[in-house]
Amino acid sequence: MSILQMGRRPLFIIFVIMAICGFWLIRHLSKMKKGIENISQRTYTRLPEKGIFSEVYGALNKMDMEIRNSDKIQEETDRVRNEWITNITHDLKTPLSPIKGYAELLTSNAEIDKATMQEYGGIILKNVNHTEKLINDLKLTYQLDSGSMPFNPQFVKLARYMKELVIDIVNDPAFKDRNIVFESNAQDIEICIDTDLFRRAMNNLIINALTHNPPETKVTISIDTNSEKEACVYISDNGKGMSDEEQAELFNRYYRGTNTKEKPEGSGLGLAIAKQIINLHNGNIHVKSELNEGTQFTIILPAEIK
Repeated sequence: MSILQMGRRPLFIIFVIMAICGFWLIRHLSKMKKGIENISQRTYTRLPEKGIFSEVYGALNKMDMEIRNSDKIQEETDRVRNEWITNITHDLKTPLSPIKGYAELLTSNAEIDKATMQEYGGIILKNVNHTEKLINDLKLTYQLDSGSMPFNPQFVKLARYMKELVIDIVNDPAFKDRNIVFESNAQDIEICIDTDLFRRAMNNLIINALTHNPPETKVTISIDTNSEKEACVYISDNGKGMSDEEQAELFNRYYRGTNTKEKPEGSGLGLAIAKQIINLHNGNIHVKSELNEGTQFTIILPAEIK
């Protein structure tokens, strides 16, 4: 064998090795490319996490799992939102029907006596107020989401503020016979809140407890501080309570609860709005409930204690 032939042989071996490595690399790169395409098309099959590219295959597997989970969440959100929109549409039509019906009676009968006219007018007004509340809930939800809601915080004494709020609810004819109790163990707590927005949140929570429980239910609103010197507002009742499933979904804006048929006037937004407002004030809200035992909402807020 000549010296020239001996020199060519190592080069040939190197060339063969490089060709084999090239084909091997192309095969794995093609597998990765195909995997990415399959993930985007939701047809991905999990790849074995082994070999020099095990980390890459692991990342692809993780990406596919996260995308699939995200798809499931999106599908569930879309389903619940569509169901909620259907309910809202129905709820808007519900008060419009008597408004239209009684308005037609008033305009078509010129000989209606004053008492009947007042009765019809009262029914129309009640349904107009209900429609207005639904629309306001939708508007407020959009404003809180978009950050376009005016926010004007100021310091107030929490005990006095909550006491006045509870008195207003007690004086509402709809709740004049209900058992509503206010208690405070912390008279010197000051919190920084938008008084109108925070009133909306507290009203939603208290009226929710009154509306969705039997008339004899006792609703207690109490104020205290925790070990972190934060303000705590407790809204408790000894009513029907809720299941674990209801508690998990309670602050979902599209969730209307299991007793919608019993209380059709709800928009399904009240508690979600309350949570958004409390979060806006750098606070937190938690719920604890047991069936046939009652429910307690705990609102925790930054505070100053004088």
